[in-house]
Amino acid sequence: MTTFGVVLIAEGATRKEWLGRCRRAESLGFDVIAVPDHLNLLSPFPTAVLAAEATERPTIGTYVLNASFHRPALLARDVTTTAGLLGDRLELGLGTGYVRAEFAAAGLPFDAATRVARLAELVGALERLPVRPPLLIGGHGDRVLGLAARHADTISFTGAPYRPEYGRTALVTAGALLERVAYARAAAGGRAGAGGRAARPRLNVLSKATVLTGDRRAGVESLRRYAPDLTTEELLEVPTLHVGTPAQIAEQIRMDEERFGFSYVTVMDSAMDDFGKVIERLR
Repeated sequence: MTTFGVVLIAEGATRKEWLGRCRRAESLGFDVIAVPDHLNLLSPFPTAVLAAEATERPTIGTYVLNASFHRPALLARDVTTTAGLLGDRLELGLGTGYVRAEFAAAGLPFDAATRVARLAELVGALERLPVRPPLLIGGHGDRVLGLAARHADTISFTGAPYRPEYGRTALVTAGALLERVAYARAAAGGRAGAGGRAARPRLNVLSKATVLTGDRRAGVESLRRYAPDLTTEELLEVPTLHVGTPAQIAEQIRMDEERFGFSYVTVMDSAMDDFGKVIERLR
């Protein structure tokens, strides 16, 4: 059965508002409630603990911690504390970060080599914990996907590398993403299960947007900002956008699992209610 997650945004949320959002996500059938890690949002670990307090069933995740924001020893302490409070409900998501302005505000280098090195350093520190929660690593490039293939329980595909010409990330075609999946699978092919990890990692995809509509072509055109250089046909094919009726999107998810191996789909906060109608079709 497909796992469904939602990244909830806690920008300026009160305790009451945050508890309500988490309970709403649970009622819609989401299996994972994840918190992001951005400077303009509430801190991820306190909001994760509060999400667990508000709900009973969902796993509580981080999607994803920016490795450059966290020192290894301090993150190990936070992870150990949070895992102790949440029990087996914590999923730890890590990534390199991608918002250049946040790195500038924090006085941190943004070059790719440094960001990947910091991620690898954190992963190494977490591997030394006596008990490590399930680990998700998200990204797109060879170095991050290779790291995920060696260490993660779940590899998350963003399908959206940083594009200097746009000053932000942008979606790639379905074919390009399929190549990334093949690369990660090959890199993970020889690993042995260790430290509680499965020998074969689960594959996750991050959906940028969901649009419920009877006109799929018009729907994807409204999302062109996510992929300025893709054609309409290419936009209709990418697994990182979900456009159509709930039944059509449900079928897309089934087909994407068969084609790409995605058994875990994460959507953004803005899509939560609409995507809940898709979950109904798949349960």
